[in-house]
Order: sequence, then C-alpha cells, then structure tokens
Amino acid sequence: MPLGDKDQDPGVAAEAANEEEQKPKKKGLPGFAIYIAIALVMIVAGYFVGTKFIIGSSGQKGTSEAVEEHDRHAGENKDIDLAKTQTVTIDDIVVNPSGTGGTRFLAASIGFEIATPETAEVFEKRMPMIRDALITILGSKTIEQLSDPKEKEIIRYQIKKRVEQLLSTDDVLAVYYTDFILQ
Repeated sequence: MPLGDKDQDPGVAAEAANEEEQKPKKKGLPGFAIYIAIALVMIVAGYFVGTKFIIGSSGQKGTSEAVEEHDRHAGENKDIDLAKTQTVTIDDIVVNPSGTGGTRFLAASIGFEIATPETAEVFEKRMPMIRDALITILGSKTIEQLSDPKEKEIIRYQIKKRVEQLLSTDDVLAVYYTDFILQ
C-alpha cells in the first residue's frame, strides 16, 4: 500500500526538501530584455543598410549633386510667362533596358514644357534627334535604375540637359513622364 505525504518518514521528507534547496535556480535575462536586445540589433542593422547601400551609394553622388544644383537654379526662371509656355510630347518610345538581353522593355512617353513658341518650333524640327537622344539615354539604363524613383529624377535631369544641348537653348522648363511602363 503506498504511503501518502502524511505517512512518509520525517527523514525522507527532510531529505527531499534539502534536494530542492540545492538545485541551482535558473538565472537568465527577463523576456523583455531579450526583445530590447533584438530591437537594438535591428535598428543598428537598419541604419547600416540605409546609410551604406541606399543613401550613400557612390554612383549617385555626382549626378545627385547636379540635380540639386538644377533645383536651386529652377527658381531663377521667375521672369518666364507661364501662359506662353508650350508642351510638346514624344510618344511611344520603346527600348530594351541595359543588361536585359532583349527580354524586358520600357515603353515611355515624355512631355517637355518649352518656354517660347520659337523654341517649340525648333523642337519640332529636331524631333528625330531628340527622339534618338531619348532612346539612347533610356536604353543605357538598367532595370534597377528605371525602377528607382531617385534614379528616375536623375534620368529626367539628363534628358533635360541633353535636349537643351540639342536645341542650343535653356528654354526647356520641365520634363514629364506621361507614360512609363516597364515590363
């Protein structure tokens, strides 16, 4: 017949109590401390990735500085009468982006805001050269560059500068992506 707790020998009960006292108590970090440590590691990793790869990529610095300079000079054209500006659009530009081997394509339409009617006439006359420049610029970009919003702004700036060079004027006020389909 089994003995109950009341029927146990007092020496056996004292020995069992001693064994419980001798067991080492588990020491460890409280649960919230582990979560805090994980959060700190994630913050540091996010900071590293953000500064090293996203913000500070070396290939963009020179062109980004040029875009910032353009933005500073954009406010200087305050004497232009916006009612006299014209918009010219070049539709259906289709290119294979660089590095795709012809398996991907970009279909785009680009609009240009021109300051004077005279410049708009010259733009129309030089349309084949401008179209060629657009195909060359867009075709030289990779899928990553065409997908990245910052890179798209840099491309917009490059297009503007190239068209102004072809027109021998700085009357191109803005460049707009009216269609931009990347497949």
